[in-house]
Amino acid sequence: MTSSAWRVPLIGALVTFALAATVLMIMRPLMAIDETRYLTVAWEMWTGSSKIIPHLNGGIYSDKPPLLFWLINLVWGVFGQSEWVARLVAPFFGLLSVWLVSVLARKLWPEAPERAGLAALILATTGVFLIFGSTTMFDTMLSAATLLGMIAIWGLKDGLRTGPVIGLGFALGLGVLAKGPVILVHVMPAALLMPLWARGEGRPALKGWYGRIGIAFLIGFALVLFWLGPAVVLGGAEYREQILWKQSAGRMVESFAHGRPIWFFIALLPAYLWPWGWSRAGLAALKPSHLWADAGSRMVTIWAVSALVAFSLISGKQAHYLLPELPALALLLSGLLPTAEPRMRALRLLWLLPGILVAIGAVAVHFGAFPELPEGSGSWLFLIVGLVILAFAGFVLMRAREGWRAEAFVAPLVLVAIQAMLWQILWSVYDTRPIAELIASHSAQGVATTDGNYAGQFSYAARLETPVNVLDNSADLGRWMADHPGGLVLAPKALEGVDGLTEIAERHFRQRDWRLYQVAATIAPAPEPASDPAPVPVPAQPAPAQPEAAQ
Repeated sequence: MTSSAWRVPLIGALVTFALAATVLMIMRPLMAIDETRYLTVAWEMWTGSSKIIPHLNGGIYSDKPPLLFWLINLVWGVFGQSEWVARLVAPFFGLLSVWLVSVLARKLWPEAPERAGLAALILATTGVFLIFGSTTMFDTMLSAATLLGMIAIWGLKDGLRTGPVIGLGFALGLGVLAKGPVILVHVMPAALLMPLWARGEGRPALKGWYGRIGIAFLIGFALVLFWLGPAVVLGGAEYREQILWKQSAGRMVESFAHGRPIWFFIALLPAYLWPWGWSRAGLAALKPSHLWADAGSRMVTIWAVSALVAFSLISGKQAHYLLPELPALALLLSGLLPTAEPRMRALRLLWLLPGILVAIGAVAVHFGAFPELPEGSGSWLFLIVGLVILAFAGFVLMRAREGWRAEAFVAPLVLVAIQAMLWQILWSVYDTRPIAELIASHSAQGVATTDGNYAGQFSYAARLETPVNVLDNSADLGRWMADHPGGLVLAPKALEGVDGLTEIAERHFRQRDWRLYQVAATIAPAPEPASDPAPVPVPAQPAPAQPEAAQ
């Protein structure tokens, strides 16, 4: 590969990620609870709540900083209010990360320019990165911030230039505004452990190095203060406690959401490596001798391993927490993959394993293996379409002369095949529109819900102009009904023995049968309870909405 030929795979990587992410978004509805919650928070900001402090259901939302919500409001202001415009914001940062990983590769290994294009192609077509990179979440923004930080850290070793110091500060500030202080876990180990990866005459003086790291940290903190200062003043004592402690350090010490065993991320390594690490060349690239071969490889290895260890020790864990480390894997894998030989082609069919497993499950749906799914969730048409796409992926794998070229097609084709096979299930179980349309047509007098874990699943889809009132107990329900004659009550379980409510519809959503009740036009005022009010009946919830982890 010539010194300029890296641009061809880079362009291919950018086009492939953009097309694959767009197709995957089109093939599925907004996924509750995360995507629907984040668009509802952005929507409440758009319809009049604070532009500084995010809100959900009319109350302060402290789980995440505001950058994603700001950007969604910005694109709405430029292009008009649209679900699809909003859903493109987070994937844009995935696309940015694909480009940034090529920039970092060129800086780490200028003598091997082909690695820049390959690293971008590997990241763009890694399965986990495509899945989460096509969703409305915070992790692609965090990935881009992490890559900017790594580019700046590598630049710091070349002398007393101010550009890398400012760049590292900007990356830290961007990361905090994107997802909170967790950016420090992704970026700072590589900076603080510089003596391990920079050796010989090229190693910077320790005093100057750590001084510049400190200055960069202060720059990042100053950037965050432009938001955090007004936020902690306007948000009050409760918001200060949530945003400064509970949503960051508190979750790391003892998670109250997403608790997982210490080996959780180790068990997910095969998924993170699919498909590029599922080959002889991919595994060879991860040998210790290659991981520690040069300064660039050592820095990237410290970046990946330190995050894996840190997040394994942190109590709360989710699969997408290590998304910012997938560029590190792409960089490491880019070293040996071009030498992959065409022998043992039959083993390439193992790369289709995720699609084959889903196909087995999709067939089982037609034979009643999943009775909890609503009737009509299975579709032979979509199953056949998915199987055809999967077979085409297998054909490409077997015909390609070099395995590394074939791998670029695996994840996009297999993921599209999977979503085709699951099309009917996704839209019958996760589509919020059937309930949202009913809510929108009956919302003039206000909307309330007896679901104490309501996370805005239907608020954005219904384009509600006022927040949904979350009712904690029967007394709250009675008072709300008295204040909102003709209002709508959304309940995940039948409300029995409640006078003044008429059930107008029942719809299935995420393994629950939601009922919509309309309040009578005239309701007697609710008497004050003589003792503690009884709770509103709430169903057993197989997967209740929980507060998110800050990572």
